[in-house]
Formats: sequence, C-alpha cells, structure tokens
Amino acid sequence: MRIFIRPILFLLVFLSGCTTYVGLHRPEKLMVPQGHATLDNIQTAIREGASLQGWQVEDEGPNYLIVSNEPYRQARFPTIQVTYSLYSVEFAYVSSRNLRYTHITEGKQLVRRDYNKMVNGLVQSIRHQMEQMRRTRL
Repeated sequence: MRIFIRPILFLLVFLSGCTTYVGLHRPEKLMVPQGHATLDNIQTAIREGASLQGWQVEDEGPNYLIVSNEPYRQARFPTIQVTYSLYSVEFAYVSSRNLRYTHITEGKQLVRRDYNKMVNGLVQSIRHQMEQMRRTRL
C-alpha cells in the first residue's frame, strides 16, 4: 500500500505547481510604419485589427481607445487601453472580468493565461493591419 501512496503524493505535489495563472503580459509598444501614416489611418488599422479578433472598440478621447473582448468561456473578458500617435501604439491593462487579476504581496501581478493569449492576438492583428496599411500606401 505504501508503494502506491508515495507516487500519488509526488504526482499531487508536482501537479499543484502547474498553474493557470501567469504574470500579467504588458505588450511592447508598436512602432507605426513611417511614410504617409495619419492618425485616421492608424485608428482605422487599430479598429480593423481589433474587430478581426472579436474585440469591441470605443472612443474615449483624442488618440485614446478602449478595447474590450466579447465575453467567452464563462464570461471572461479583458479591457485594454490603446493609446496611439503618429509614431507608436501603446497598450495598457484597464480591467478584466473573471480572469482573476490579482496583486501578490511581492508585487507580482498574476492573471489567467487566457488574458495573455487574447492580448497577444490583439497586438498581432493590429500589427498586421498596420503593415497592410503601409503596403497599400506604397
């Protein structure tokens, strides 16, 4: 009986270290391809990239958008602030629902893996749209 208990305990301890929580991903700012870019073109690229990934975009002021994802998988969705200029597009965490964003005493911020996957998809889609914008301008 002892022979079976030790491997089971080891397996439980090992699996408890595997978690669905990871450090909060803060994407690097995207550099806007130079040329004939305008703020309207940049905003259009952000809107198209976000909508292709299922995000909703709301105007919050000049050069400032709030992007939120449709609820999925038990109503989990994040809200991201997108600030843009003629030179760069920056992303910042605003809030999330059911993604268990927390502060740990060591100051490390944790969130479910889903958040990072969704934000990475958003950033890649916007990057692609900005590259398309650049190609159509040339």
